[in-house]
Amino acid sequence: AGKTDVSKVGLTFLRDTRNSVITATRGSRLELITELAGGPLGGDVDYYRIEGRVAKYLPIFEFQKQVIEILGRTGVVQEYSDSPTVPFYDRYFLGGPTTLRGFEFRDVGPKDRFGEPVGGKTYVFGSIEYSADIVDPLRFAIFYDAGYVNRGAYDWDPSGYNDNWGIGIRFFVMGSPLRLDYGIPLTTDPTNNNGNQFNFSFGTRF
Repeated sequence: AGKTDVSKVGLTFLRDTRNSVITATRGSRLELITELAGGPLGGDVDYYRIEGRVAKYLPIFEFQKQVIEILGRTGVVQEYSDSPTVPFYDRYFLGGPTTLRGFEFRDVGPKDRFGEPVGGKTYVFGSIEYSADIVDPLRFAIFYDAGYVNRGAYDWDPSGYNDNWGIGIRFFVMGSPLRLDYGIPLTTDPTNNNGNQFNFSFGTRF
């Protein structure tokens, strides 16, 4: 597809009060991400990004370390000056093990006439997950995810949202948390209705 040079600078503001980076049971994480590409920095494209993320961990009962995790994210990316659009690799996508777990990777959002994901310039994502120990360090989880990606910038119309629910298992492999999730779609569209999805990933979401 050719070559594009991107020159950008970013600034992130972060406040993290979680009691653990890997297995948080209380606290929160607030993050504001800003980026500027092109303009005085040079490069072939000009665009900017503003994105906010919040994660809150609420302990419910000490017995079996029962916790509710609440995530919320939203972001906008927009071209400026004489750039025709934002490169597809810097647009937003949803779907997969860290976002909408009932959908295939990057399968939620705008697509081209061939059905291939092309990403969008505005997104909203939210998730709530309940988890508890089975036998430490093995945990059980049940979750609900929802979100949407819109083609245009500053377009927070939720009419095209997708959502899912599911169950999962959490445990450690060589010191790293492994997440096994089975997601079941609830609201889909004709291009991403591919049935239930099994996901696995390392690390934590925020």
